[in-house]
Amino acid sequence: MKDKIELLMDETGCDRGEAELALEMCGYEVEEAVRQIPRLLNDICALKGKFVRPAENQHGLFLVVLNLKNRKVLRARAVMSYDPAVCAVELDEDWFAFEKHLYGCRLWDGSLPAESLEVEQRLAAHFRAAEPEVFNRLRAANAEEATAELAAPLRAHFRDQSLSLRAKKDILDLGQFQSLRKVPAPAARRGKPESGIPPEEDLLVLKITLEEDPEGLPAAELRAGDMVFARIVDGRDIAQYLARLFGGLTSSGPVPIEVPVEAIESSPAGTLARVRFAVGVAGDAIVTGDKLLKAARGAAHGRGDGSWWRRFFKG
Repeated sequence: MKDKIELLMDETGCDRGEAELALEMCGYEVEEAVRQIPRLLNDICALKGKFVRPAENQHGLFLVVLNLKNRKVLRARAVMSYDPAVCAVELDEDWFAFEKHLYGCRLWDGSLPAESLEVEQRLAAHFRAAEPEVFNRLRAANAEEATAELAAPLRAHFRDQSLSLRAKKDILDLGQFQSLRKVPAPAARRGKPESGIPPEEDLLVLKITLEEDPEGLPAAELRAGDMVFARIVDGRDIAQYLARLFGGLTSSGPVPIEVPVEAIESSPAGTLARVRFAVGVAGDAIVTGDKLLKAARGAAHGRGDGSWWRRFFKG
């Protein structure tokens, strides 16, 4: 019995009490308990909200998903717009439908890409720096208390005390969250390099191609830290939105963006290169070793943390 409890704790990350309860419910069958344990872990907190800056005629949505047990940020999404219709979605929607609406609003006329990104980063930073007591309070918080927790960082970010905000908190079990969580497209998952990528990062991987140059660098010699020119050729809505945001999509179609190579991996099909566009956004391309690429050796080093992509978001 003791061995089964410890095995279940190791496999799922649950505590002893949760492991004992799962085993009792499943007749002490470890395999079944492993499948059932996510339904016992009511540790996922989804914070959905709308906000308005009346003086600026700006309207926004945000979604923050937290694991209250290990105090990690699983999602931080936001959109800001001059179009009040973004706030037409109900806060009673489940977090996945709410997030889908949020992403769709980013493609509307009047959206504010740079400001949206800043709100995401501000909310993520707020909870990553939060004390354990904040997560403990959120577990039992009502809508008003959750709203107050979110209003403080947003009003400080905008330096706008007139900002009005409504929020709703949902507590989910881990199974509910995993069952709704969007799975990346297979092309984005297959053979992706893991080197240097924090395992807890919620990473969106885009399909890209790399620009060739008759006098360029052989793909087989490409190294992490080199700068290359990538085109985003991913057809998903979020990919198209990000391509426009990064300056890689015009009315004429995709245009190359200078980006750093983050990781390289050999595969039977050729060289698998991962580039980094921004925090939480990367791109994967496979090129044959004899291809000559438009690249600069080691040029990403010494540019400063993130400075190469921040130029896209300068106001």
